[in-house]
Amino acid sequence: MSSAEDLTSWLTSRTADQLTVLLERRQLPYAGVPGLAEPGRLAAFLLGNPSVRLALTTLNLAELQVLSAVAVLAERRYGPAPVPVPSAPAGFAGRRISGAAGPALDPASRPVPRSALLDLLGDRATPLLAGLAERALLLPPHGDQLLVPAALHQQPPYRSLDFTPEAPPLPATALPAHAAGAARAAVTEAAARVGLLLRAAAAQPPAIRRAGGLAVREVRQLAKEAGLTEPHAALWLDLAANAGLLAPSPAPLRLLPTARYDDWVAGPPAERLAPLIAAWAVTPAVFGTAPAVLTTPNDPTAVPLRHALLHALAHLPPGHGLVAPADLLAAAAWHRPLGPAPEPAAVTATLAEAELLGVLAHGVPTPVGRAVRELLDTGAAHCFPAVPPTRQLQDALVELMPPMVDTARFQADLTAVVTGPPTAELAGLLDLTADRESDGQATVWRFTPATVRRALDTGLDAAELVDRLRARGDLPQPLEYLVKDAARTHGQITVSRVGCVLRSDDEALVLELAHARVLSGLGLRRIAPTVLTGTADADTTLAALRQAGYAPVPETPGGVVTVERAATPLPVPPPADGAAALAAALLSAC
Repeated sequence: MSSAEDLTSWLTSRTADQLTVLLERRQLPYAGVPGLAEPGRLAAFLLGNPSVRLALTTLNLAELQVLSAVAVLAERRYGPAPVPVPSAPAGFAGRRISGAAGPALDPASRPVPRSALLDLLGDRATPLLAGLAERALLLPPHGDQLLVPAALHQQPPYRSLDFTPEAPPLPATALPAHAAGAARAAVTEAAARVGLLLRAAAAQPPAIRRAGGLAVREVRQLAKEAGLTEPHAALWLDLAANAGLLAPSPAPLRLLPTARYDDWVAGPPAERLAPLIAAWAVTPAVFGTAPAVLTTPNDPTAVPLRHALLHALAHLPPGHGLVAPADLLAAAAWHRPLGPAPEPAAVTATLAEAELLGVLAHGVPTPVGRAVRELLDTGAAHCFPAVPPTRQLQDALVELMPPMVDTARFQADLTAVVTGPPTAELAGLLDLTADRESDGQATVWRFTPATVRRALDTGLDAAELVDRLRARGDLPQPLEYLVKDAARTHGQITVSRVGCVLRSDDEALVLELAHARVLSGLGLRRIAPTVLTGTADADTTLAALRQAGYAPVPETPGGVVTVERAATPLPVPPPADGAAALAAALLSAC
């Protein structure tokens, strides 16, 4: 049988869980390759040079040396392998795979005895053989003969027969006694600060420079409002933009919240932080070395560097961390030897970003860091600029986050204190009726006449507002008096709401519009011979007028006619269960 037939037969004998692991390890859930739900096509793809070369970038040095040794031994037995003309991109450094180029030779024609390999490398290579077989990099039939894909015969990663079965030791230092709580403190603080930052950005959208990016003064102002340093504020703004929570408007050039932001801001802290950490994991940029905020991410070393560092740090001895960057880089090179070489400054910046996001704590991967590593193991970087699914990240963050709090301590100085992360309902009520003064482990809101009027403007009366607050804690008398005093003068002036204004120099046309039955739903009212007001918003009014056969044009508040543009659609993230769904489809096709 040929290698393709053997591999197809092997695939059909796997269980759903085994197929899911294979698909994730070969980074297929996010590869964007259609038509792989049929075993024969999947086998051909796994044997193809682009897929194999991409898989090689995910292996450590010992695994690459084992595969190279098989290829070198085969060359000694059968002579050099023919090299075809390449027909597809190599797929290194996270590039998308555009197709599967067929192998130039059948690997079944170049088997190598297992005993020959073990005589050369020793018994320490045995465990690696099983792992490589699970990734379909050692091909079936699995027995006394070893087969590797054609790409390895044509161009093995190494020509030497050296074998380095273990990573360089990491000279780590013992962790301090308080290290266990560092990760929890980091993610709790991060969730609070980024919430303040994005709320400030949504309330007062920062202007975008014509040359691109945000001005330093804009970042400085937002950082001040959120209690962050400017570099940290810049990082969070970049992550929010890459996560699809903020996006530039065409005119005027401002950074505006998107529809995703509306859902995001209403979620609990773990759900808010997860997409930002996922965006950090897959965005090709080391933000700490970027010259400005919102620059185009195009650093091919950034994601492989994060991946390699997390793999290296996963092998720290228990109770140790804080590895020197030079030592860590040497270990990372063993874990991902085919990755691009990063700059030393990028290593330091990446570690600092990981600490800020709670991915690392004192140099040790947290549960969040382990979830990020597993996300990258499955090839999530291929889905950029979409944000990959965040289920595992959310679970890890929930594990670290302190429990949610749904009560507040109301004080006689007209403040409310919440110790711990507030629930969305409690935070929404307090944000409506008071202003946040501080955030962090404890959040403080202050009530003023203006904030109470803000709540009354939503339609609440004094009794209902007091009842809602009392349901969250005991109310002191001064706060009840404040609510009642504000309600006493509230509503003495009424203002009619106008959705838009219509203007035309043709008085007869204005009169016609005011009496048109087909436009009665717009609430049009003639306030001058050439001016109408309507209760519907501008977009609804434009659509209704066009449907009725008129030809309106929109204009700015300054009276300038504008050219409408469709909103740029946000990237859609891939399904969270991509590998499991594909595995199920493969089994049903058998």
